[in-house]
Amino acid sequence: MSDDITIHVTIAPSLLEEVKEQLAQKKYIIPPEDAITHLVSSILDNSPYPIQANRIGKREIQLKYHIRSFSQPIFE
Repeated sequence: MSDDITIHVTIAPSLLEEVKEQLAQKKYIIPPEDAITHLVSSILDNSPYPIQANRIGKREIQLKYHIRSFSQPIFE
């Protein structure tokens, strides 16, 4: 049994449409939901917080605690 907890994220139609438009302009053939998952993972993984974000599926991200020398506290 896994101790992982699942949190669902809802994407607003305005963000989905903007991503669709930008992907079409750049002629990228990727579902916008997958592009948003990649974007969110990248933002979280490269944040100053002690968070490691790994994509574990097309639309799944696993978050872990990961201390770094430049990490800021999650809550102050």
